Amino acid sequence: MKTNFKRVAGKGFSLLLMISAIFIFISANRSRSDGLTLSKSGKSLYSIVLPDLPTAVESTAAKELKKYLDEITGAGFAIVNESDANNTRPQIVVGNSRRTKTLLPEVDAAKLPYDGIVIETVGKNIILTGHPVRGTLYAVNTFLEDVAGVRWWTSTESFVPKNRKLTVPPLHVRYAPQLIYREAFYKDAFHDEMFASRMKCNGDFAKISTGYGDYHKFQYFVHSFYPILPPATYFDSHPEWYSLVDGKRTFQHAQLCLSNEEMRRQFITNALATLHENPDAGFISISQNDCHGACRCEQCQAIVREEGSEAGPLIRFVNSVAEAIEKDFPDVWVETLAYQYTRKAPLKVKPRNNVVVRLCSIECSFSQPLGEGEQNTSFREDMEAWSKIADHLFVWNYVTNFSSYMLPQPNIHTLADDIRFFVRNNTIGLFEQGDVYCDAGDFVRMRNWVVSRLMWNPELNENQLIDEFLTGYYGEKAAPYLRKYWDLLTVACRESGVYLRCYMHVTDGWLSVPAYAEAAGLMKQALDVTKDETLRNRLRREEIPLKYVLLLENERFKTYEKETGSLPLTLPEPEQALNEFMALLKEFNVTMCWEDFSENPHHLPRLEQTLRSKLFPEQK
Repeated sequence: MKTNFKRVAGKGFSLLLMISAIFIFISANRSRSDGLTLSKSGKSLYSIVLPDLPTAVESTAAKELKKYLDEITGAGFAIVNESDANNTRPQIVVGNSRRTKTLLPEVDAAKLPYDGIVIETVGKNIILTGHPVRGTLYAVNTFLEDVAGVRWWTSTESFVPKNRKLTVPPLHVRYAPQLIYREAFYKDAFHDEMFASRMKCNGDFAKISTGYGDYHKFQYFVHSFYPILPPATYFDSHPEWYSLVDGKRTFQHAQLCLSNEEMRRQFITNALATLHENPDAGFISISQNDCHGACRCEQCQAIVREEGSEAGPLIRFVNSVAEAIEKDFPDVWVETLAYQYTRKAPLKVKPRNNVVVRLCSIECSFSQPLGEGEQNTSFREDMEAWSKIADHLFVWNYVTNFSSYMLPQPNIHTLADDIRFFVRNNTIGLFEQGDVYCDAGDFVRMRNWVVSRLMWNPELNENQLIDEFLTGYYGEKAAPYLRKYWDLLTVACRESGVYLRCYMHVTDGWLSVPAYAEAAGLMKQALDVTKDETLRNRLRREEIPLKYVLLLENERFKTYEKETGSLPLTLPEPEQALNEFMALLKEFNVTMCWEDFSENPHHLPRLEQTLRSKLFPEQK
């Protein structure tokens, strides 16, 4: 199923979202309940009512609702079609049915904002519905979380309360997310469609099935110049179609000659062909290769001078391709990048209405919010300039450390501000690139949970989200120490003034030896007060980054001791510490420790060799 939101994302959409993207408590001239008893003593009078011909999403939503309400209350909730329902008995009405229209005549699901939800109590009835693509499932998941108290921490770990008497307060909720495309690129969300759906993510990588709401399908996710116009096919006969660099036409670490009209015609032909072969695509990426090498020919550079940016020839080219695509595929978005050398907005040309520009924050410092602070001034200015000429932007944001997934990366304090900054500047799609390949990164489960919720609703309080996850996932006793741990790392990073990039090899620029010792002490206290084996194992996994720092940067701890005459911690015996650390990685199934797209990204032998050279330099 093609997931299309283009029809609701025109110029008036920002205002519509501003209105709808808050909880609205509606007063209407109908009887509203003061509170409903959904179950009592493990029994319920309620049935779950579906349309006679439910969509796949509505059927999934009803099954999810029944599964968890049964588990919470001990009651057995029947699912019935509306033609078989007894309308004199209280109902939980799921989906866009005739019964929904009778109880909520003012709600037209087809006109709701994309991914919008409606949760209403009318008399003794509860209505859970939403936008036709996946809104009903999101409404059910929101009800289970916010009303019933369910928490899905990870794809395999959750909290389901036991409450034989479940009461429901008056509910009058209309909500739609401002970010229409939401992708948290973490392993859990990447590999489990059910969990991704529960986190309300809908991006291309999760590959969510129709029953769980489908996903936004890309034809080429990024860097598509050569996949669409492969040099192996065209360069020998048409070298002029590719970049002129240092006086020579080349395709090595280069781009296309975007001013070449003959190239543009062939490119359009190929792009249309690939869309005809993939009719379910909602997006096609028309974007530069993952390198520099822009064309330096006079025609391309004349456009650059006129537009004040290399984005000038890019957007002119993409607009031309998008115009041709729109004739055959009016509902397909044409996506391109504002990345590295094209990040600066052009002075004159504006993206067409079917073009979405995705800014990339790869050069930024993540110790400061992107929307403020001196370190990210250029990105902030670029984004604000793009938002003035484009009604809808995407952002590719980097929320991990690609050089070493397991090193501490204290950027969680900036994530909420960054998302709000994006939304203020016309962003409708967000790809938060986490460490999808690592099982034991720096608190990746908490990051995924917090980021996903903030993408759904940027106005949520990030500190409350962090506290809730720490308490719910690691336990009430450990949570205060973990909160102090995170506050300590955050302050150390912020006060150091470090330029915290997404490629960091060590922590010596911001994590002092005394701060490390204090952080290690807090983690030890969290472990000491935790007796439950499951919770202890979760903490042991989160201790991996600290153990890694001690091994990787062992020499600076020794140097500190020599220079100060003391050390605020005891260094472990090197051989034993290394063996225990490698065993820990194997226990938690860590195989990929840094970004690597080789055919065999099993990093443990290389990692052990690196750490051994750090611990025993005399053996080199």
